[in-house]
Amino acid sequence: MKKKAFGVVYTLLTLFILGACSTEDVVTNNSDPKVSVSTTVKPLTKKEFSEVGTSGLTSPSKKDFHKVHMILTLRGTDYLSNIQVKLPNYKEAFNNIKDDQQIRYWFGSGADKEQENKNIYTREFVLYTKGLTDKQIKEILSAAKVKTSWVVKDTKAKDQSEFAAGKNIKFEAK
Repeated sequence: MKKKAFGVVYTLLTLFILGACSTEDVVTNNSDPKVSVSTTVKPLTKKEFSEVGTSGLTSPSKKDFHKVHMILTLRGTDYLSNIQVKLPNYKEAFNNIKDDQQIRYWFGSGADKEQENKNIYTREFVLYTKGLTDKQIKEILSAAKVKTSWVVKDTKAKDQSEFAAGKNIKFEAK
């Protein structure tokens, strides 16, 4: 009998220790997904620049263009339904800079991927940045808002969140 009791205590203690040492991200509040945003601005490669149409520009060069890569990740989505994500209209934001008549947003693409307990939204676009500073680019990206909404599966409660899209912007050197 003592061996069985010792075995049960040993098993429970082992499970407790293993559970405490887990490195897996766990969302404790099922109604609030964990949101992370990462944005990288970097110069184009020679190959990328060769694929950019530059007609209408005076003496364009590779250094006049940058690629923006943004990743938004929602973790803890297994407990949610009807997830809606509205990303900023970067084309409008960059093509309507005050006192700037230049078309800045050249082209872009995006992808949305659902995985186990997380959704990943990726956007990548090319900007004509001649005459713009890193500070101006950051201000435009930071002013944009991401809007999310969802329904909690268990309670059917609706919730929403809004946050700055320009969080964690990193500029890479040439």
